Amino acid sequence: MKLVALLFLTIPVLLSAQTYVPFISTTDSSDIWMDMNSCTNMSCFDAYTNRYTIEGDTMIGSYQYSKVYIKTKHQHGSDQSQWCSEYVNYYEYFYGGIRESGKKIYVTPNSFGPGEYLAYDFNLSIGDTLPSPDGNPSAPAYERIINTIDSVLVFGDYRKRYTANNNHYVIEGIGASSGLFNPMVYSPSYCFMQTLCYAEYGTPDHFLQNCNLNLSIEELDKNDKSKTLVKIVDYLGRETKEKPNTPLIYIYDDGSTEKIYRVEQ
Repeated sequence: MKLVALLFLTIPVLLSAQTYVPFISTTDSSDIWMDMNSCTNMSCFDAYTNRYTIEGDTMIGSYQYSKVYIKTKHQHGSDQSQWCSEYVNYYEYFYGGIRESGKKIYVTPNSFGPGEYLAYDFNLSIGDTLPSPDGNPSAPAYERIINTIDSVLVFGDYRKRYTANNNHYVIEGIGASSGLFNPMVYSPSYCFMQTLCYAEYGTPDHFLQNCNLNLSIEELDKNDKSKTLVKIVDYLGRETKEKPNTPLIYIYDDGSTEKIYRVEQ
């Protein structure tokens, strides 16, 4: 008998057989996104870890939006200079509204931007250009051209994945690999942007880091401690025992999780 642990599982399927997965299922959605946006001027760096949640709805103009709230950890420090101050700040505020219509996702930021913009469009085909999730109309279009469409398994359902020329991708119901509202085009020499976690009902999938953003300095080193397995759940969140040939999610006492698929031969 041979056991092989696979931490990431992608299975291509026929796209025509798929059912579209809405981006926002309800206004009391359990969805959680966490991403990173870090840039440097080669002297100092600023890194933002953002955690987004959906909490209720609101009317903006003539449209109903789900309300997006954000918790941010902002770190400032030295890159290649000895003269940068170092500090960590925490913020929590209403980010703005998000709505879906005809497989298109529109965002109205609360405090910046030109108003509503198209962040995602899940009607596209190979050769089309993906919208920029941050709403920047001048973002270079060539790197956002779709060159591949396939599917990934998320919480037991197959969802379309659109991969662009720069290898960043967008998944139905989740958003961009570069971050929920981060640009998809940026200079890797100066910036790093990535989705760290996507979770439903407290359980992450596809992006598998811990979705809990620590909001106190005392907790910053929590993840460095040894962890203990608390329980095992299946893709529907049901507690189960360890079993081979079945995708399962292992949940630890520090809040972290792993997706495990053990093959028994």
